[in-house]
Amino acid sequence: MDVKVQQEVNEVTKGIVIYAVIVGIISIVVPKETIHIILGVVFGSIIAILNFRLLALTMEKAVKMPPGKAQAYTSIKYLVRMFIVAVVIFVSVKNPNINVIGTILGLISTQIVIFIKKLLISKIQRKEVK
Repeated sequence: MDVKVQQEVNEVTKGIVIYAVIVGIISIVVPKETIHIILGVVFGSIIAILNFRLLALTMEKAVKMPPGKAQAYTSIKYLVRMFIVAVVIFVSVKNPNINVIGTILGLISTQIVIFIKKLLISKIQRKEVK
């Protein structure tokens, strides 16, 4: 994997871990479901990290392909990632020890981390412009 891409994946992975810890701490508010929520967040976060790494590998490989082949390749890989998400949610629904909401919070952690990262970067850049 390219060094810059690997660095970005590592930064987002660290952000996901921090997010999972924060959500786990917040879940203490729900004493009856705390452990199930934490298991769900961990489960969802691990899959989110996996999916993000698969996305990075897919994009890195796709840029070296001709456009038509790259589109077909990325579409197939997208379907694989969505299938993984569907299986994770299905397992979470069927397993009484894993909270579905916690799993979904873990699965969306990548989007939340990237959004917060972009928000912080834009705030820092605005301060530098002044």
